[in-house]
Order: sequence, then C-alpha cells, then structure tokens
Amino acid sequence: LRSISVTQPTPTQPPSPPMDSKRLVLVLSLAVIIGCTLTAAATVPKEVYIGAVLPLGASVGFGALSDLTQMALDDINNSTAILPNTTLKLYVNSSGYYSPNNALRSWIWQTQTWSGNSKPAIAVISGIHATPAVAMSYMATEYKVPFLSPVLADDVFSNKQHHSYFYRTIPPTSAGTDVFVALMRKYGWTRAVVLATDDDSGRSIHSTMTTLAKDTSTGPALDLLLLTVDMKNKEDYEAKFQTIKDSSYRVVFSTTSGGHTQFEYMRSIGLLKKEYAWVANAWCDNPINTLMHDDVAGFMCIRPVPAAGPTWNAWVARAKQRPMQKFVPSIGFYQGGYYDIGWIIANALHKMFHANASNVVAATGENLKTYLAQTDMTGVIGQIKFDALGNPVRDFQVVNYQMPTPSTLPFVLWWNRVVFTYSMSDKKLSEQVTAPVFLEGRTTVPTDAPVRTLLRVSGGLYFVFLSLMAIGIVLAAVFAIFIQLNANHPVIRSSSPLFCQIIVLGSIILLCTIAVVGLDKDTAGVCESLPLLASVGFWLIVAPLFAKTYRLHKIFNNKKLRIQKIPNSRLLMEVGSSIVMELICFTLFVQFGRPTSRLIAAEGKLYTDVWVCDNEASAAWWVLFVAPKALMLVASGRLAYQVRHLVHSFNESKQIAYTIYTIGLLSLIALPLGQMQRTAPDSAL
Repeated sequence: LRSISVTQPTPTQPPSPPMDSKRLVLVLSLAVIIGCTLTAAATVPKEVYIGAVLPLGASVGFGALSDLTQMALDDINNSTAILPNTTLKLYVNSSGYYSPNNALRSWIWQTQTWSGNSKPAIAVISGIHATPAVAMSYMATEYKVPFLSPVLADDVFSNKQHHSYFYRTIPPTSAGTDVFVALMRKYGWTRAVVLATDDDSGRSIHSTMTTLAKDTSTGPALDLLLLTVDMKNKEDYEAKFQTIKDSSYRVVFSTTSGGHTQFEYMRSIGLLKKEYAWVANAWCDNPINTLMHDDVAGFMCIRPVPAAGPTWNAWVARAKQRPMQKFVPSIGFYQGGYYDIGWIIANALHKMFHANASNVVAATGENLKTYLAQTDMTGVIGQIKFDALGNPVRDFQVVNYQMPTPSTLPFVLWWNRVVFTYSMSDKKLSEQVTAPVFLEGRTTVPTDAPVRTLLRVSGGLYFVFLSLMAIGIVLAAVFAIFIQLNANHPVIRSSSPLFCQIIVLGSIILLCTIAVVGLDKDTAGVCESLPLLASVGFWLIVAPLFAKTYRLHKIFNNKKLRIQKIPNSRLLMEVGSSIVMELICFTLFVQFGRPTSRLIAAEGKLYTDVWVCDNEASAAWWVLFVAPKALMLVASGRLAYQVRHLVHSFNESKQIAYTIYTIGLLSLIALPLGQMQRTAPDSAL
C-alpha cells in the first residue's frame, strides 16, 4: 500500500487517469489479507495442538504415557488461570518402538503434521527410544518446533548445532561424571576404570572425565583407565572385563547397561568381589531382573534426585485412578515427566499470550522455544529449570543397593539407600546420609588399588634362626673360655691363643648378622649395619688366619735358615691394619653409594612389595667391598698350601683350607642374597 500514491496535478501536467475498479479491488483485497494476518498473529488462539510420538501399547515398559500427557492437558484446560481462552489438544501417534516400519510411518506422519497440516503442532513430545527420536529432533530443528522428552538421556541431544529445539526433564548421561569425581574425592580414590559405550554419550563421558581428571583444584590428578564396551557383543564385553581384572584398578564407574549374562561373567572372573567398588549411572531406576538381585547388591548408583513428597504422592494417587494406568505396575520419575511437560509448554504459552495483553506473541514453535528457555517452575517431579543446552539443572543422589534383612525378602523390598546428595549449584556432596554396604557385605570403603602385601621374613622362621644364633654365640663363648683356660696346652699354644680368641670374636660378629638379615630393610640402620658387621666379622676371622699362616711360612720356609722372630704385636698390627683399611673402604663405599632401603614390587608376585637395600654405585661395591676380601681369601689359601708339609704340631693348613673354603662358600652364597630378598626373604635368611 505504501508504494501506491496519488500525485496532485500541476498546471504543466495533465491530470492522472483515475484508478480503474480492478486495480482498486486488488489493492483493497491485499490490504484485507495483510490486516487479517496481522490481526491473527496478535490474537490468542482458541486451540493449540501438541504432537506426541509415544508407545501406544500399554504393555510397553513405560506404558500409557500418552494418557499421562493427556491428564496434564485436561488439568490445564480445566483451569481458568493458565490458558483461560485456549484449549490444548494432543496429536498422538505410535512411536513404533518394536517396529522400524511403524517408526518410519510415525516420522512421515510427524513431518506432515509440522509442515502441511492445517492445524500444525506447536511442540512435540518424544517417545522412549533414542534412535527414532534423534531423527525427529533433527526434523524439529529444521521445522523450528520444540521437541521435549522426559526420558532421553543420550548426550547426542546436547549438541545444539543439530538439536537446538530439544529440551528434557532428565539430565544427560554424562551429568553423573561430576558426581562420580566428587565421590572419588570423598573416599580418597585417585584411580578408576570408566566404562562407556561407543556413542555420543560414551564419548562425552570419557571427554568430560578426562577434563575433570586434570583438575587439581579439589585434589590430586586422577589416573583413569577409559574403556569403550559393547554390552551386546559377548566377545567385546568379556575382553573388556578381563582387562579390568588384569589391571590394578579396583574402582569401576560403569555408564553402560548390563544384564544377567554380563553379571554372571563378571562374577565368574572375580570382578564382583569385595576388593572392588562398582559405581553405575545407567540403570539406577530401571526394573532389575530377579536373577540379578545378588549381582547388584553392594553397587552404588548415581541418579537424579527422584520425585518425592506430598505433591508427588497426591499426583500418583490421582494418576492411578485413570483407566489406562491399570496396565502400569508402578508410576515413577519418567511418567511424572510426561505429565510435567504438558505444564512446561502451558506455562510458556501463558507468558506468550498473557504476560502482556497489548503485545500477544504469535503461537509459533520458534517463539515457544524462546519462552521454554525461561522455564522456572515446580512440577510433580520437582523444580524444573533448563540450562543453555536444554538440559535440566537438577541435583543428584548416590544410592546403594543393600541386601534386605532377612535376605529371603523379595527384591521389591530392597532399599536403594541414599548415601549422599550432590548439589549441582555448589558442586559438592552432602554429609553421609546412610553408611554404604559394598560388594559381599563389606562395610569399609574399598581401596582404589589392590591391597598390597608386604613380603617379609616370617616370625616363626626368624625366631628359629635367632635361637640358632644364640646357640652359636653361646658355643663361641664356651670356646673362648676353653681356649683361655688351656692357653698353655702345647696344641693351643702352637695355635696362638690370642688369634684364636680374635677368630672367636669374628665368629660372634658374623653370627649377629643373622638378626640383622631377618629385620625389614626399612628398619633404621639395617642397610648400613649389615655390610659393616659382615665385613668386620670376615676380617676378624680371615686376617688372624692369614697372620698365623704368614708367621709359619716366614719361619719354616726360610731358605737362608735365618732365625725369624715375629712377635704377636707385629701380627696384631697387621690384623688391626686390615680392619682399619676395611673401615676406610666401607666409609668410601658409603660415600659413593650409601645403602638405602627401598620398597619395590616383589618379582614374580602380584601386588606384593618387599623392602630391599640398594646402593647407587654398584662399581664401588665391587671395588671397595668385595674385591679386597676375595684377594685375602686367595692369599690365605696360597699360604696354607705353602705350609702343608710342616710337622703336625704346627701344621694347620688343612684347618685353614677348610675355614677358607667355608667362608668362601658362604660368601658366594651371600652375594646373591640381595636378589633373593626381592622374591623370597625366608629363603634368603
């Protein structure tokens, strides 16, 4: 109309011809059409249609959902406060839950409803199956029609690029990851397996868990084993469960659904033992097969805070009076969601039509989406509010499946006991509400790794060897007394009583190493005292033998027949010098590679640790600690051989050779003791 004008004639122009009747009628008709359109857009509609693609058969697990949605619309239509001049009507078609062909027909029907029907649906409510719902949500975004669900928790719908018109009253599957991490912090767990399916939800869970694991603001970084599993593929889930069994992880966060067959396999390989902690978030409120009662006892489960309280109880009582609900064994959170979705749509329409009487918003799906995002209401399932992704902002619970008392009670009487409540706004767990009971009735919190066993010398064996050591020391003391009392006997005098006493002292010191070997190597001073006692004992035995043999060699193997006088004092200086040199070598050895105790995994034994003594400089060990002793044994053996022909009263070559042989053999046995103590401390002792 703005483009049509009448130009006033001027003296220099002839008057314009009058508008013919056909053109006038056309312009007026166009004005009427535009005016009617503008008037319709600003008028509160008498009827608004809502589409629903639901399982119509009452035998379906969630049964009679369309009736619950109709119940909401009946309540709304009977109220004069919410939409006084508008009637809500429901289009319902079968979702074809059990038939792909039916599902396809539903999609075609819904497409026609959105695009070509004379009474198009302003919003559509989804069914319970994700596969057709994904396609419908794509179409809803294409046609700009809000698509709402109280059931679909798949994370694919959080992708607002493809599902910008999707809203739901149940949190997405990945929402439980925050709760699980908070539970790990609560129990001091730092390691866990995260089982997820190979789909959008599983990938979202793994991605979110990876991000949360790196967050050290509330605790140390988390060590996660991320596994993708197909619970319908026997080979796959058995392989993944075996991976868990073979690992050292003992906390499992399962975000997949499983049946009795999978649980039986888990039990058969020992995954349902008290050493494990299982936390799930996939089937907390689903009906559980009676065969799985014993399997899930001790599981913890993360779920949104369920509907409860007087409002909920009153609504359930009303719902059960409806004829269609007689087919439904129980009415739960999801059924309440189908009722609340009707009110969510109605509240948004109320804001569109009645918030500003002078500016009624047109009843289109695009406008409805704007007002759905502003939802903040209390429904029968509790407070309902959406975030930017169309997901509800809802608190969670950590529940625990516990065996009833007595255990013969039917499973329906089991309690899903609430252990913690998690606040989404504060990101914190509440104080413990109920003490949990874990697998096999365990009441203490399982550790996140196998309980490691400390491999040590058994107390009984240690006592036996301490007794033998004591007997050896007593015998050595008896010998010392005997030698002292018979020092002037020709045989003993020819054997040098002083050096025999030194040898006895060395024997006592070596015997004392038995007590040190049997101690845990983390005991203060053990790693330093063991080589020191062994070295001093060795030199106190071998050095006097070498000194005595050296004196005999110098006296009787004197080719020039000179008189040789080698007093005990000189030999004592040589023995003392060897001890001093050993102490110097030991000091240098400690300086270059101080023996320290270290806890290591026992070789060849699962989840077993052992304390060992290690040093940082193995070359220093061989040069300063082993080599001098080996050279002394060789030199003593050579001298014993050189005096083998002496007269019997002076000849100790056989006894010296036997002593050198015994000490040498024990030394060869002692060298691998360090390695043996890593696997068998009892055998090492």
